[in-house]
Amino acid sequence: MAETALELLILVLAVSLDLIFAEPPLSIHPVNWFAKIVEVFKRFFSAVEKRHNVVQFLYGFITVITVLGFAFLLTIIPLPRPLLFAWHLYLLFSSISIKSMIEHAEKCLKTNFDPKEVQKIVSRDTTKLNGPQLRSAVIESTAENYVDGVFSPLFYFSLFGIAGAVVYRAINLCDSMIGYRGKYEFFGKFSARLDDVSNYIPERIALIFFEFFRRGAFFYGLRNKVKLNGCTISAMSYVLGVKLEKPGYYSLSGRDATDEDVLKAIRLFKKLSFFAILFAFIISAIRIFLLT
Repeated sequence: MAETALELLILVLAVSLDLIFAEPPLSIHPVNWFAKIVEVFKRFFSAVEKRHNVVQFLYGFITVITVLGFAFLLTIIPLPRPLLFAWHLYLLFSSISIKSMIEHAEKCLKTNFDPKEVQKIVSRDTTKLNGPQLRSAVIESTAENYVDGVFSPLFYFSLFGIAGAVVYRAINLCDSMIGYRGKYEFFGKFSARLDDVSNYIPERIALIFFEFFRRGAFFYGLRNKVKLNGCTISAMSYVLGVKLEKPGYYSLSGRDATDEDVLKAIRLFKKLSFFAILFAFIISAIRIFLLT
C-alpha cells in the first residue's frame, strides 16, 4: 500500500511541477542528455554515410540502443530512499510536456503566427507556408504532442513505472533527430520504426478520449491517419472541423483554420491531458495493487 501511495504521489507531483515550471533547464534536462549522445553519433555518421544501407542501419541501431541503455541506467541509479524518490520525481517531470506545448502554441498566437515561432514546434519549412497552413501546423503539433509529450510517457509510466516513461522519451527523441527520410533515412530507420511501434497502442487508446468532444472521432482518426502515428492529427481535424495539411504529404478536408481554431485546439489539448493523467493514475494504481 505504501509503494502504491508513493508512486501515485510521484505522478501527481510530476504533473504539478510540469504545470508550474513547464520544463527543467536545458543543461540538466535528461532529454537534452539523450540528444547530446545522438549528436556524437551524428558527428561520425560521415564514416558510414557512403557505405551499404545495411551498415547505416546497424550504425543507427547501435545509436538508439546506446541512448536507450543510458536512459534505463538513469532510472536504476542506487540512491537512498528519499533521494531516489526525488530523482524519480525529477525524471517523470522531465518526461512529460504539457505546459511547454501550451506556451509554444500561445506564443504562436501572440506573434500572429510568425514563421520563426511556428518553426520551433514543427520540422517543415515554415517560410513557405501561408496563414492557414501556419495555423494548421500549430494545431497538428498540438495533436501530435498530446501523444508524444503527454499520453505515451504517462501510458508507459502506468505500465512499467519510471523506466517506462524515460525510455519512451528516449525513443521519441531519437526519432525526432534521425528518424526521417533523406540523409539519415537508413541511419534513422530503426528509431523511426521503434517510435511507430511504441506509439501504436497508446495513440489508439488516446483516440478514445476524442470521442468525448465529437462522436465518431475515434473511427475517423483510424480511417484517415496521415501516417502510422498520425491518428490524433486526423481526430483533431475532425473535432475542430478544420483542414489540416502538410504540403506535399497530406491534406485533411475541412475549412481553413483560424485563430479561434488554434485556441480551441489548445483548450482541447488541456482537457485531453487531464484524461491522460487520470488514465495513468488509475492504471498505475491497478498495476501496483496487483503486484503487491
